[in-house]
Amino acid sequence: MKLLVNFSILSLILCVSCTNFNNLGKEFQQEDNFVPPPDMEFYGFRRENYDTNFKQLDSFATNAKFYNKQKLVELYESRTYTYDSNNTIAASLSGEFITINQETLFTQIYTNVIVKASNNTILYTEYLQWDNEKQQFRSPVPIRVEQEDGSWLTGSSMEGDMGLEHITIYNEVDEGDAIGVPVAEGQ
Repeated sequence: MKLLVNFSILSLILCVSCTNFNNLGKEFQQEDNFVPPPDMEFYGFRRENYDTNFKQLDSFATNAKFYNKQKLVELYESRTYTYDSNNTIAASLSGEFITINQETLFTQIYTNVIVKASNNTILYTEYLQWDNEKQQFRSPVPIRVEQEDGSWLTGSSMEGDMGLEHITIYNEVDEGDAIGVPVAEGQ
């Protein structure tokens, strides 16, 4: 028994003396491309925004992630409705992934973006930006604007307001009699 205890102590001393403790834990160091987990995460997210007595905004998402240090919100599979003062829907917006800067409210919408205005104008694109300071949409990628009569316009990019009433489409291609939407061709 004494031999077993001596052998155990000797092997323990040998293991401890051969271990380089300076490199211990380096395999767990944080890399530069590490994305921290969100500060808050909600499933079945809904947000309503009111101004005095009427609803301005109604937003739904299957998942919402809040990153407080980056002042960033991510929404997944989102739908947003804006309202007029008489509680009618002024515009609806949907996209699969949305990022919102909490300080400037600059919003980026990605993948299967659809914007429908109260004048039945529908905008289709894969990427859309909302500049809250200028109060306008911008899409640097190809778009399609459709009217309720079935006519549509396509272009390489666009700028426009929330109601899709004043739209500028760049490199416009007229795909039919697009009436009812004032469209200016960019230079």
